[in-house]
Amino acid sequence: MKKELILNYLIRSYLKELNPISSGELKKQYKLSLAPSTIRNYFQKLDSEGLIVKIHISSGSIPSQDALKSYWFDNLNFDKIKIKKSLLKDFSKEFDVFVTLKEKLNLTLNSVLNFNNRFIILEFEKEEIVFKYSEQLFRLLNELKGYSLENIIKFFKLLNLDITKFTLLFKIDSFNKEFLYKHYKEFQIDEILSNEIFEREKGLQFKNNYLLYKIDTFIDNIENEFIVIGDIRTDYLNFFNSIKEEK
Repeated sequence: MKKELILNYLIRSYLKELNPISSGELKKQYKLSLAPSTIRNYFQKLDSEGLIVKIHISSGSIPSQDALKSYWFDNLNFDKIKIKKSLLKDFSKEFDVFVTLKEKLNLTLNSVLNFNNRFIILEFEKEEIVFKYSEQLFRLLNELKGYSLENIIKFFKLLNLDITKFTLLFKIDSFNKEFLYKHYKEFQIDEILSNEIFEREKGLQFKNNYLLYKIDTFIDNIENEFIVIGDIRTDYLNFFNSIKEEK
């Protein structure tokens, strides 16, 4: 148990400054009752298990990639937190992460209208979409009356039909795109900028030294899908604490 606690302390300390941590520094920071020699023994065990890496040019150690992944799996478990949108621009840059969010629309297709065999008008609550008329499309859309917008989009995708008109209904905001351009070799930027990124499952995903975290949030009391992408060594707990709306 103490070994896991030592690792947790080391990771938390490392994420603050991104500097190697020595046993003496860890003891001082967290006021540990353990002797530095005991902490060093734990460091050796963690090193042998591949959870920390000794930096030979200093007296300190840093967490391994596997240790950081486990740490984020254990700690990034937010559920529909309230976020203050006005803070995202500054803090996405300060923490050097890319953030994108999409407002959730709970719309149902109420009616499908044929306008003089020229246009098809889809009526949702407070929203309309217009398609060029075709008899086949008109019959298909009539079968979808009463379906949610989300399910209609899924159905169109199954049939390889264009969903652009539907996706234009969604309000999408992105912050710090510069992060993507700096690290473009690591990401499928087209997927992100075309908003296909929102089709990914909720939760954590990793690629090399980067992570993607998708959750549901509330922004101005409206539910949004929220995605943050950044370096695995970024202090995401501090990031979320910085952008959370205070109660």
